[in-house]
Amino acid sequence: MGSALPGQMKTATMAVLAAKCVAICATVLVAVCLPGRAWAHVDGRVSVRVVHFTYDAAGMTAYYRVSLAPLGPAPYVVARKESGQWFHYVDTAAVDPLAAARVLAAAHTVSVDGRTVAPNVLAAAVHVKGSVPPFATPAQARAAAATRTPLPAAMPDIGDVVLDAAIAYPGVRPAAFRFTGTLAPGKLSDAPLNTILLSHRAGTTDQYRMDGAAIDVNPSWWLSAWQFIHAGAAHILEGADHLLLVVCLVAGGMRLRAIALRITAFSAGHACAIAASFYGLLPDRPWLIPGVELLIALSVLGTALLMLGRRERGGAPALVFVVGLVHGCGLAVGLRDLLSDTGPNVVASLVSFNVGVEAGQLLVGAAVWLLLAGARGLAPGRDDGMRRCVALGVALVSLAWVMERTGPVWDALQTGVA
Repeated sequence: MGSALPGQMKTATMAVLAAKCVAICATVLVAVCLPGRAWAHVDGRVSVRVVHFTYDAAGMTAYYRVSLAPLGPAPYVVARKESGQWFHYVDTAAVDPLAAARVLAAAHTVSVDGRTVAPNVLAAAVHVKGSVPPFATPAQARAAAATRTPLPAAMPDIGDVVLDAAIAYPGVRPAAFRFTGTLAPGKLSDAPLNTILLSHRAGTTDQYRMDGAAIDVNPSWWLSAWQFIHAGAAHILEGADHLLLVVCLVAGGMRLRAIALRITAFSAGHACAIAASFYGLLPDRPWLIPGVELLIALSVLGTALLMLGRRERGGAPALVFVVGLVHGCGLAVGLRDLLSDTGPNVVASLVSFNVGVEAGQLLVGAAVWLLLAGARGLAPGRDDGMRRCVALGVALVSLAWVMERTGPVWDALQTGVA
């Protein structure tokens, strides 16, 4: 009778552990199926905000390129309900670029030593995807804001339209100032808002990635690098597909050195893909964005299936590097589509950003390792069962992604053939 108690306790412990695993899997599935998904890529599309800051004797001129969606409702926005969902289009005959630019100026603040500088709109133009002029240099940005390209008669999707504007801030010198913006994604589109700021002074260009509502422009070099490191670490937490892959990389084999090597290989692939996109090395085809999204889902599914097979199978670093290339393309192609180029001086920013990505992944990996190590302590000798339980949950989620993302690929391939 007494000898049966340890076995009963062990059975109860395993039952509790199994229940927790099932609950975690169910929670993940519910979170993925809820509306307003927080995936890293959201069908590959993003809203953009790019600002070139230039300086002369009169002060500073900021050249903005902003997607129209974050500006919110306006007289030129037409809402239509199609298949039970709301879509927003732009009435190109009703859009007034200067009026939109004034809304843009009101949504941003430039302050020096706590003093707000009044903006003055100089020029503005609206461009539709397919005829968006380059915006890589101040000269190109100045021309883009001053040149009004022909707009189609058919109403384009609001996600395919950008506003270029030149706004003056008198008296602002090429020194430190605070830039604040109230634009936010989700007003007329689910696409995330990605912001790049470029400050051109003394023959050099400093580049910043803005993730919050405010940022200090022209700070010391170390503060600038820290801003990109912080942005890179935050990026890894933005998407469930990234996070589930990191979970697989850790749960596939619990040796710390092997885990660090796999996560580093993933970061290297991620960095190479983003750099390749910034330098225009990725193909420009209609199937690219949905194809990359499908490959991301397949990579997570494949990694989970590997975990269901042989024990301690975390994936060879070379294979993980290839998976990192695919995941990096998911973010990169969306940014490249409307930015055209990222301007000069991207190398230092890319290095800092990817250092942040690496740090974020190691942090997530460490948290997952601690949780799994604690579970191993509760149920010693059950490593294979726990690994398969995690793999099964990840496989179910990624399989749902595969089914959802296959349709857009087929549609894009048919469009390309037609």
